[in-house]
Amino acid sequence: MAEYRRQEIAQLGGDSGFRSYRRVTELTSPKVCKSFIIGSCPHDLFVGTKQDLGKCPQLHLEKHKLEYNLRTKKGEKFPDFEYEYYQVLKSYIEEIDRIIESSNKRLDHTPEDKEKIEQVTQDLEKLDTKISIIQQEINCLLEAGKPIASLNHSKELNTLIKLREVEGEKVRSIIENIGQSSQQKLQACDQCGAFLSRLDSDRRLADHFVGKIHLGYVKMRSDYMGLKEKYEGGV
Repeated sequence: MAEYRRQEIAQLGGDSGFRSYRRVTELTSPKVCKSFIIGSCPHDLFVGTKQDLGKCPQLHLEKHKLEYNLRTKKGEKFPDFEYEYYQVLKSYIEEIDRIIESSNKRLDHTPEDKEKIEQVTQDLEKLDTKISIIQQEINCLLEAGKPIASLNHSKELNTLIKLREVEGEKVRSIIENIGQSSQQKLQACDQCGAFLSRLDSDRRLADHFVGKIHLGYVKMRSDYMGLKEKYEGGV
């Protein structure tokens, strides 16, 4: 294919025309999109979706991709190209990961859930305060040589400790149920950050996983992890 293109250009302007053509659109030019020639430019992955990035400001020419593939097959190395692609992918992956983390935090508990948790924890704190005060009183009575009075307080203390254990179990149960309820309602996709519901039908979930945005991020993550291992040792 490359030879055919060369002949076609040579027919139009001879070898000098070929050299001029290459000077105008040199593979190593900063105007050429390295993401496009090595893998997939993010601007191409989301065309026609709500995350459409618009047209890439750099050149996307098939001749550059063909030339790159031909030259690398012959053993030529382009480390700067790969590193540039890696940096582009890194910026997009880190951004979507921040969005996913933020989304998951928002989904942890609703305002109503937080209010309920705050109420039950306040009740426990009141019990803990009462238990602490009675323990101090018992110590004071024992030091004052009043074992009978301290015994009465000990009975009250044991009652409060048992109540504290019961209330503690209730609080743990409430928090666990709230967490499960939140997760059943919504969760952020760990690839693209879209909100998913576990209550959605299998068909709806399947449509998401083959959607353009989801597959775009899957592609970027795959390329990114391969390069990350090279540049960061998989850290």
